[in-house]
Amino acid sequence: MTQDQGAGLASLLKSCRAIALAAVVTAVIPWQVNARDQAPTPEERQACMEDVFRLCSNHIPSHVAILACLRSKHASLSQQCRYVISSRDTGKNGGISK
Repeated sequence: MTQDQGAGLASLLKSCRAIALAAVVTAVIPWQVNARDQAPTPEERQACMEDVFRLCSNHIPSHVAILACLRSKHASLSQQCRYVISSRDTGKNGGISK
């Protein structure tokens, strides 16, 4: 193997490693997080805290499972929490501003 061939092979291996790393990162980290399943803001937590403890405490600490639980019990939610969940589901800014 000539020196040029060795350098070419080393360059090819570097490129393959970079591609493999990019593939792993792409598979592990989602490009977009669904807004309705993002972690709640402090205001959203405050609005739904009582409902979470009353209706969905068995899903703590998973915010995704808690949101799914709250959605399934929409009719039983407090007015403030119902607003937060509805806002998240319609894609509006669900945070409650003070």
